[in-house]
Amino acid sequence: MILWALWRRGLLARVDGEKLRWFFGWSPDPLALSRRYPMWRILGPVRLLAAPRYAAAVAGWLAYRMNLFDGVEG
Repeated sequence: MILWALWRRGLLARVDGEKLRWFFGWSPDPLALSRRYPMWRILGPVRLLAAPRYAAAVAGWLAYRMNLFDGVEG
């Protein structure tokens, strides 16, 4: 479900290596909060795969986070 929601919003085309490293907590800065509390930890992986509404909401949240990272919003 989540891949479908991300694809529909066009987020899969905007993902690059740096954003994935921050999402999974593999940032080069050892003191970064994303290393201790990566973004994927707060998402329910089973719920993302099974619930279309939840996947759409998470895709919206990820779109907002990507816009912040790219400097479009904020």
